[in-house]
Amino acid sequence: MSTATLTEESNTEAAEPRRGMVRALVAVIAVALLAVALAAGYAWGHHERGSAASPGASSVDAGFARDMSTHHQQAVTMAAYTRDNTDDPAVRVLAYDIESSQEFQIGEMQGWLDGWGLPRQSDQAPMAWMAGHATLTTDGLMPGMATPAQMTKLQTLHGKALDIDFLQLMIHHHQGGVPMAQYGADHASSPYVRGLAQAIVAAQSSEIVSMEQMLRQRGASPLPAPTH
Repeated sequence: MSTATLTEESNTEAAEPRRGMVRALVAVIAVALLAVALAAGYAWGHHERGSAASPGASSVDAGFARDMSTHHQQAVTMAAYTRDNTDDPAVRVLAYDIESSQEFQIGEMQGWLDGWGLPRQSDQAPMAWMAGHATLTTDGLMPGMATPAQMTKLQTLHGKALDIDFLQLMIHHHQGGVPMAQYGADHASSPYVRGLAQAIVAAQSSEIVSMEQMLRQRGASPLPAPTH
């Protein structure tokens, strides 16, 4: 066995414990951020609870909080897997940014629901709060969401194939989420709900542009945009 091969194997073995420590640290940070976000969201929501301004179960505010949390959770799952398995530093940073920001926003939105005294889940059909402005896909998913088969495939990939698949799915995911957030920004009754919704529009619109550029640099193209 050559010296180069031995060195490469040694470096790989040394990298594994470091990767494990990084993953554990990221998990701890995620739990801490979620707790902070839940507390902050609860404080905002509880302040309105019982008042005339408190959103009801069928309000745009509650529907946005529930459905965007679900939409975000899939993005967090995709980003977490990619962050742990990509070899591309730029993709890893992007995945971590998406994972951490959307995890925090999930906590904030679920905190609102808790503060309003509303359940985090509802019997209402997804996106019913958008008053006919959007429809589910033929798979029964909200626009932009990856199918179970796409999620399974993503979580088997590594290397450049993972990077391209992640970028394609996340662009598509953002393209589905932005109109939902824009509707929330335009129609929610609570100023802080409108504020977060507009922040999501701005952040994800910017990330779409960046990810499209990253995808082109890796010799691939985006998926067809979702219909709404």
